[in-house]
Amino acid sequence: MNIFPASLQELDLRHCNLSDSMIPHDFRGLFLLQTLKLCGNNFTSLPASIGNLPKLTELWLNNCKRLEHIPELQSSLETFHANDCPRLEFINMKFWRGGELNLHGCRNLKCLQGFFNLEPLGVDVVEKILGTCGLVMEKPFPAVEVHIINNLTRTAIISPLQALCEKSIYSIFLPVKDIPTWFSHQNEGDTISLQVPALDRDCKVTGFLISVVYAWEDSIESCYLSPNITVVNRTRNFDWMYDPRVTFFPCEVEQDMMWLSCWLFENERNEKGVVDMSWRFQDEMEEGDRLDVLIDMGFGIVVKRCGIHLLYHHNDLQGSQSNDILAAISHACFSRHHGRFMMSSRLWLTFNRNCHVVTLTRRWYDAQSFKRWSDKREQRVNELPGFYQ
Repeated sequence: MNIFPASLQELDLRHCNLSDSMIPHDFRGLFLLQTLKLCGNNFTSLPASIGNLPKLTELWLNNCKRLEHIPELQSSLETFHANDCPRLEFINMKFWRGGELNLHGCRNLKCLQGFFNLEPLGVDVVEKILGTCGLVMEKPFPAVEVHIINNLTRTAIISPLQALCEKSIYSIFLPVKDIPTWFSHQNEGDTISLQVPALDRDCKVTGFLISVVYAWEDSIESCYLSPNITVVNRTRNFDWMYDPRVTFFPCEVEQDMMWLSCWLFENERNEKGVVDMSWRFQDEMEEGDRLDVLIDMGFGIVVKRCGIHLLYHHNDLQGSQSNDILAAISHACFSRHHGRFMMSSRLWLTFNRNCHVVTLTRRWYDAQSFKRWSDKREQRVNELPGFYQ
């Protein structure tokens, strides 16, 4: 029996000391409920029946210090606040259609289902990647920790190595000084180009690997984190742009970091639910196409080296180094697939070299140096195919 009247449109249960045993579990009869406020309570998860509220547009969960899990929410939701929930790890937002989203201070968030997730890297995966790529870490794997800086939650934590999955892009970050030696195209600096080669009839491109080695500039006290990879098809006049929500740094900030990302075409994937059609990553490349890769990790972060390597589907290529890497990344990342990218605006996050905290201030910046970086990035964007058209 529902304890609330069916005509209820707003329910405010903030700071009621509600635990898992005390929170109402049957919200299904509240067909007119639009606003639900549960801030400052002590439950660890929300009742699944909250996902059955057809008119719910606002959900407030700020300062729920024990909250760990949020079930699937209705697509009617337009405002979702869960700030300062330090134990929150999982939110099912597969049918989120956009709106006001605030998750500031949720430093342990591992998965926003429908958009991204972080997964621990096992020893076997790291050893496989290092062995296949001919790379070496300075410390043994169990001792390696990294800074994980999250733009969505405005947090920086120290954590063991993680893999990042967003849409059909899967990334691994390792504290090593070079990219895989077998990458077909590599270059010093932040740009690399290739021409799509001729392919046999039974061979097709399924995606590509991109590798980036980056580090903190020695003279910069604080950096602005804004990683971006843009792949431009100059021949066909279109581009793919990726700016991950999460950035990784070694705990010893003077060290280099290698970002290895796997981009897989989505031609044959049968999506369910909401699909992001604003970022279509399909096989639209043909023999002779010129691809330019442009990389910018942010102000105060130097890109030392980068590379791109095409991935193929062909029986004769089984057992190749790129397929071995793909298998290792698959093992680490492919437990989930996300249909969309998080389209909320990016923040001007600053990471300080000395105190290792994230802030929204830019007071540490050298104004002239920052302007030169900002102007260069803006010029790059303006030169992309079809920009502002």
